[in-house]
Amino acid sequence: MKATVGRISALALLIFKDGIRRRALLGLLILALFIELGGLFFFGFVPRDIGRVLSDYVVTIGWAAGVLYLLFHAVQVMSWGDDRRVIQLFLAHPLSRYEYVGGLFVGLFSLLLLLNAVLAGASFAVLVCIKFIVGKAFFAHLGLAEYLLAWCGAFCVQLALLSVIALFSGLVRGGFGVLLLTVAYYLICNGLPIARDFFSGTSVIGTYLLTALTFFFPDFSRWDYKGAIAVLGAFPPFSSLLFDFVFIAVYCLLTLILAARIYRSRDIK
Repeated sequence: MKATVGRISALALLIFKDGIRRRALLGLLILALFIELGGLFFFGFVPRDIGRVLSDYVVTIGWAAGVLYLLFHAVQVMSWGDDRRVIQLFLAHPLSRYEYVGGLFVGLFSLLLLLNAVLAGASFAVLVCIKFIVGKAFFAHLGLAEYLLAWCGAFCVQLALLSVIALFSGLVRGGFGVLLLTVAYYLICNGLPIARDFFSGTSVIGTYLLTALTFFFPDFSRWDYKGAIAVLGAFPPFSSLLFDFVFIAVYCLLTLILAARIYRSRDIK
């Protein structure tokens, strides 16, 4: 067990250092920071609910930066094809398929966590500054616990996407195919709740079927807590939060185990 953790950690550290050295990731971080700081300049155009609008703005920008990182960096790192021999190089070392998938996931997870942490800190500073400028009349409440919860919710969605990228990378060759499947997965996750609400009054079977599908395609709106940041007393119930976070943890774990089993069953040449 100790040797397994050591091999996963070594691969994760390699992926983390490689991501830090990439200029594209640094450029994405700088661009997202500038957009976050842009909230200091346009809040004067918001006539009311400044706190709610800007809280939604900064968390959404951070979430979008994380998704761009996943689609254009994580996909390329995890995907494999005839033109990329990185996976063969890694597996030439004494790594099992489970250790390979785990190492990639932990390394990309660390980069994603760093990206979110930097943007979350900068965004909170922006909100505090705006709250000080406009006063309580226009920005009455800024909850730190609610703010951290909102970022945790956005991070959970990103983790789900990262785990399915690992799964799709084992199913198909090439980064473009993985990218298309990931985008399709995200669209299905967002479209299923709409379809479920549409069939709720017309077809009982359709409603149950669509509800069952949400275990495979989660309703990402469950982890959208941005609306609670600027509203006093809007913190969600603990039981609901516990279910949501345990669900996403189990979902990611099972997806990674399935991804590793797929890698194990394929002949990687």
